[in-house]
Amino acid sequence: MTNYLRSSTFGHVECVEEPCCAKCDEKTKSACDTGCKSSPAVEHVVLFNMPFLQGDQEAKVLRCLYDLHFRFECVDALVLGRVLNKVENVTHCLFMRFPTLETLKNFYKSDALSKVLCSMAPHLHGEIVVDYVSSTGPLDTECKDPVCMSLTLLRRKRDVPPGEMDCSLFSLKTLADGYCFVSDFSFGSSLYICGDKHYTNAFASFTKSLCDLDKLLEDLQYTK
Repeated sequence: MTNYLRSSTFGHVECVEEPCCAKCDEKTKSACDTGCKSSPAVEHVVLFNMPFLQGDQEAKVLRCLYDLHFRFECVDALVLGRVLNKVENVTHCLFMRFPTLETLKNFYKSDALSKVLCSMAPHLHGEIVVDYVSSTGPLDTECKDPVCMSLTLLRRKRDVPPGEMDCSLFSLKTLADGYCFVSDFSFGSSLYICGDKHYTNAFASFTKSLCDLDKLLEDLQYTK
């Protein structure tokens, strides 16, 4: 399953087509690219099914979710918004990055999260949750520019060896790392798997515009 998301730093997200950006010739290198190594991060991904949520109610719910970023100092990054393509009835996506598994567990047990989930209950018709550890660079969500995300969730069949799935994820990583319009990516195996219906792996790519997201999705090597 692959979902496409456009997010802003505010609660209400408008999925409006943006004009295409100018082509870039090469990926810009940060000061960290040449020296320091990326550190492992724990990713928390939630896909919500809230089909009747819109207008002021949608803005309120998304604002409550986004404010979790400020209630927990341990949250390294947060991306939140509407899903552009409706797959398995999901309508909204929340992506959060934590420095350690322990901080994620503390987040799950927090009163602040419980209050937000209670306020969402009348609108929520289901959710998909995937937590995974990914060795990745910093994701900058402090800027006011929108962030677009392509999220791919995979279910590994019983007859497929884990190594084969890892090879597929690393192939996606190699492709994403070579695109100048992909600002960040993250992938890994699910930490909590119970039953055959749960997703076993996840891969997320981030771009700064819908135009760049379209470039990624039009690449036949990436989408196959």
